Amino acid sequence: MNTKRSKFLFFILFVSIFSFRTFALPGESEKYWFFFTDKGPINLKKSLNRAGDILLPKAQARRAKVKPADALVDFTDLPVYQNYIQEIKNFGITPVNRSKWLNAISAYATAEQISLCSDLSFILKIHKVRRGKRLPPDEQSLLFKETRSIHDFSLDYGPSFVQNDLVRIPEIHSMGYQGQGVLIAVLDTGFHLEHIAFSNIHVVAAWDFINKDGNVDNEESQDVSFQNLHGTIILSLLAGYRPGRLIGAAWGADYLLAKTEIDGSETPVEEDYWIAAAEWADSLGADIISTSLGYTDWYTNEDMNGTTAPVTIAADLAVEKGIIVVTSAGNEGNSNWGIIGAPADGKHVISVGAVDKDGVIAGFSSRGPTADGRIKPEVVAMGVNDYGVNIYSDDYVNVSGTSASCPLVAGVAALLLTAHPLLNPGQVREALLNTAGRNSSPDNTYGYGLVDAVEAVQYWGQPAEQPKTYQLVSCYPNPFDFSKDNVIRILFDVPTTTDVKIEIFNLLGQKVITLWNGTRQTGKNQRLYWDGRSYSGNILPSGVYFCRVTTGSYVHTTKLTLFR
Repeated sequence: MNTKRSKFLFFILFVSIFSFRTFALPGESEKYWFFFTDKGPINLKKSLNRAGDILLPKAQARRAKVKPADALVDFTDLPVYQNYIQEIKNFGITPVNRSKWLNAISAYATAEQISLCSDLSFILKIHKVRRGKRLPPDEQSLLFKETRSIHDFSLDYGPSFVQNDLVRIPEIHSMGYQGQGVLIAVLDTGFHLEHIAFSNIHVVAAWDFINKDGNVDNEESQDVSFQNLHGTIILSLLAGYRPGRLIGAAWGADYLLAKTEIDGSETPVEEDYWIAAAEWADSLGADIISTSLGYTDWYTNEDMNGTTAPVTIAADLAVEKGIIVVTSAGNEGNSNWGIIGAPADGKHVISVGAVDKDGVIAGFSSRGPTADGRIKPEVVAMGVNDYGVNIYSDDYVNVSGTSASCPLVAGVAALLLTAHPLLNPGQVREALLNTAGRNSSPDNTYGYGLVDAVEAVQYWGQPAEQPKTYQLVSCYPNPFDFSKDNVIRILFDVPTTTDVKIEIFNLLGQKVITLWNGTRQTGKNQRLYWDGRSYSGNILPSGVYFCRVTTGSYVHTTKLTLFR
C-alpha cells in the first residue's frame, strides 16, 4: 500500500471544522438563509391534502409510527411560496436550495442586496449559511489487533471483526438480521462504488446536491480529486460485504446516497445541501439518516442548544417525521472548540462519540454538554483504527474519527428495526441508550456508553426466529378503505436470500402494478406497502384484487378488497 496515500486517508476521516475569513469584501456575494413568515395565501386543508397525496407509501408507513393516521403531513411539508422566491430573485439574488421544512431558501447575495430586501414584509429573518473547512489532526498509531476469534460466528469478518464485535454486531448477524427491509440514507462527500466490497449493495436512489445530478462519484472539472474519499469509506463500514476482509454493520439494508459536502482545503462545507438531502430522504421513505458531518463555523458554543443551527432544526424535524438520525459527535475534543457541533446538538438525534478497541474514549472525540445542559454524546462505538475500503484499489485501510463510529451505531439501529420493524425513532433511541454500557451513570464523555447490539435488539422483547419456509403472511387492512387507511401492509417471510416478485392483479387477471421484482434478504415479516394505486398513480376503483408472491417454485396468491 502507498504509505503517503494511506496517511491522507487517515487524516481526512477526522471531520474538523475550522473558521476562516468571516467577513465579505465590498460587492462580494456570500450565501445566506432567507426565512419566510408563511407559505403564502393558501387553502391550508387543500394544500395538506395535496402534500399527503404525493407522499410515497413507504414514507407514509414510517410517519404513521409517530403521527396520527389523519395528520401524516403538516405545515412543514408544504412548499415554499414561489412568489416570495421570485421577489427575492428580482433583487438579482441567486437562489441555491429551498427548504420546505424551514420555510426558507439559501441564496448568494451581496451586503447591498441584503439591505435592499431585508425590509420585505414576508422576510422573517436572514442568516448566513454556515461553512468551514477540514484540517488534519495530529497523526496517531495505526496498529490493529484482534481481541476475539472471528471463527465464533457464521460470517468471516476478517480485520473488520474488532469494530463490529465491540458492539456485538456479529451476534445479531448470526440471528439472521443484517438490516434487510431498512432504508438508510447516507449523507456525505460522495461515493465510489467500484470496490469489490460494494458488489452486493442495493442503492435505491442517489443524488448529487452540489452539482444537481445523479452522479454521486467524482465528476471531472467539478470535484477535487479526493471528493469521494470520506463518503466511500464511511459507507463501507455500513454496507461493505467482502467475507474474509470487511463486513458492514448493516450490509443487508437498502441505501440512499446523497452527495452533500464539497471537499477541498479552501472550499466551504455548507449546511443547506444537508438540509435539502434530508428532505429528499424523507420523501423517499428513509428509515435512518447516517451522517458523519458537523458544522461549527460562525457558531459559538452557546449556539449548540438544539434550536439555533438550521441543520439541527432540520435534523430534529426529520426525527419528528419518523426518521432515526444518527450523527458524529465531532472530532474537536482536543481543540479550543471542545464540544459537539451541529446537528449533534439536536434534542432527538443520536450523536456518537469514538472509543478505541478497549472501549477507552479517543482524545479527539467531542464532549458535551449542549449549551442547555443536555448530555452529549448519546453513545459511543469504535472510532479508532476502524477497517474500511481503499477507494484507489481493492485493498483496505485503517481509519479513525467519530466519522467511523457513527455508521456502526446507525448499523445497530438498522438491525434493531429489522428485528422490530414497528419501532419508532424514540423507541430505537430508548433501546440504544438504556442498554449501553454506562446507562446507569451517563456523562458528557461517553454519554450512555458503548452500544450493545444484542441487548438493544432484546430490549423490546425477543425478536421472532427467522422463517424456515417462504410464506405470504398477511395483507392488512383487508378490506382496504381509502377514506380510513393510508396503505396496505404486505407481510411475507423469506428463509434464504433470493429473488422475489410481488404483483397486484384485478378480477380479469390484468396486472395493475408490480410492487417488487428483485432480491430480498433473509427475514421474517418483511414489509411492502401499497397505496391502492395503479402504475400510473391512479386510485383503483372499488372491487376485488389479488396479491401474488412468486419466488422460485413458491407461488402464493391472496384476495384483497378495496373500497373507495
